[in-house]
Amino acid sequence: MTTTQPQAGPRQRSLSTYEGWNDFAERPPRTRPDTLSPEQLAALSTQERVEYDLARRQWHANILLRTRQVQEIELQLGDILDSNLQDADRVKSAAAIDAPPALGKSTVVNNFGRVFHQQRIAEAGEWLDQDRDVRHLPVCHVTLTGRPTIKGLHMMILGFYAHPATAGILHRSMAGRDLARAAAECIERHDTRLVIVDDLHFLRMNTRDGVEVANQLKWLSNEYNATFLFAGVALRKRGLVGEGQTGEGAAMAQTFRRWTVLSLEPFTLTHKRGRDEWDRLLFGIDQALVLTDGRDGMLVDLSRYLFARTTGNIGSLMDLIRRGASRAIRTGRERIDRELLDDIRIDEGAETERRELEAKLERQIRNQRAGRRRKNQDGEAAAA
Repeated sequence: MTTTQPQAGPRQRSLSTYEGWNDFAERPPRTRPDTLSPEQLAALSTQERVEYDLARRQWHANILLRTRQVQEIELQLGDILDSNLQDADRVKSAAAIDAPPALGKSTVVNNFGRVFHQQRIAEAGEWLDQDRDVRHLPVCHVTLTGRPTIKGLHMMILGFYAHPATAGILHRSMAGRDLARAAAECIERHDTRLVIVDDLHFLRMNTRDGVEVANQLKWLSNEYNATFLFAGVALRKRGLVGEGQTGEGAAMAQTFRRWTVLSLEPFTLTHKRGRDEWDRLLFGIDQALVLTDGRDGMLVDLSRYLFARTTGNIGSLMDLIRRGASRAIRTGRERIDRELLDDIRIDEGAETERRELEAKLERQIRNQRAGRRRKNQDGEAAAA
């Protein structure tokens, strides 16, 4: 019998620095701990049990599932990147993922970026010169905050590359055009082919700063050999993508005309395909859990309950399951059931909508049962 040792991994650093991104992109895959029988679990020494439980908690905290929606988005993003291998005189397309909060948009773009990083390192190597002076950085990752300005955007890009312009007095003496050129030169120098801009919803298109930043993003994506991948909440509603506008809005529609907008939607139980996808997701989580008293179908049996608890939101679902698995380990319960989950609180949005959705699902079940009874009774009457 072997148990997986806890994986400490590198020091956690922001993905918006090249060191943090490289730590993330080049980290080896996590190893799933063995599932022990109750007898094997009881036979562990005190130290072995501490290490085993820690390894399981770390594993559960980092479960990553690729749903059908995610797989389809990854295919589309791969198409976009491949089609952007044009010469410098061709305008490149950009991509944007538009999703409600907590549906995993950041996870999708980050893990797509991770795979692309590994692919480009395999193709072109870790260094771009024989003296190993210029590191190959296939992906640049920045996260917008507050009210972004052009200068702030360039400083975030330069900050990713640890450019000297981000230090002290120097950046205050540089004109905006110089900062823009320095940022673009970093993208070119390090052969960056994918620029991820997360939390784009902080860009306010009804402000002068927002319009200027949007036009600057268009300039960067046109000028340099990189594909821009944006992610944000309600981008269409916020006016970040759209058509048929007039005046200044028409300019904004043109700015984003070349964007391919991909969406992540909550799960639904209103049709069979949606119910099947939800159950497949739960079964996948079942397979990933490492609990001594767990079993296949443990979560599928709670399908409607879990949907009501989380309103079909994968972020809320994973929070509930992670916390449930952690409590199951700490308490020695070693399984997840409704009694355990009932006592675990998650995000306020899910908790607020829970009661209403539970009642709605219960009404649907009663109506379905009543419909089946009527159908059977009609069949029996016709036979008589």
